[in-house]
Amino acid sequence: VLQPAYVVGRRWDVLAWNPAAVAVFGDYGLLEGDARNIVHMVFTSPHHRHLLVDWEQLAHTVLASFRAASARYVGDPDFERLIELMTRSSPEFRAWWPQRDVAHRLSGVKHVRHPSAGAMTFEHMSLSIGDGSDMKLIVYTPLAEQNSIAKLQALLDALPAERRSA
Repeated sequence: VLQPAYVVGRRWDVLAWNPAAVAVFGDYGLLEGDARNIVHMVFTSPHHRHLLVDWEQLAHTVLASFRAASARYVGDPDFERLIELMTRSSPEFRAWWPQRDVAHRLSGVKHVRHPSAGAMTFEHMSLSIGDGSDMKLIVYTPLAEQNSIAKLQALLDALPAERRSA
């Protein structure tokens, strides 16, 4: 499948992913606990800071979207623990969280700077899984600009055989 995709749970922990997501974003299977959380990755991972071209703008959007999602879970210990961890771990999170920005962004364009493939551009969308679990499927479609489709195919072809099947 030539579309990186992953499923996140209500707290934005990555629960499942496909080989294309591994090729572009890294192997989520190597991450444990909070390190496999989207907010944690965006704010604390040097890899993601480099990978995401418009990091500051994207981090603001991620934080505002996470705040909107977390509003349903006020007082939930799992959310409170993650927010506390992020407040301790990231100066940007610590500075921006009190601003109380809220966003409901379901789609957009993401520019990445892949360590081996270089610049790539994706259109992404978030689809709710309608089972009441607050899980979402995030799908990235490579765009023609910057030869992103061919670069993604080359990244997939370079994955070890056991990583190419979902």
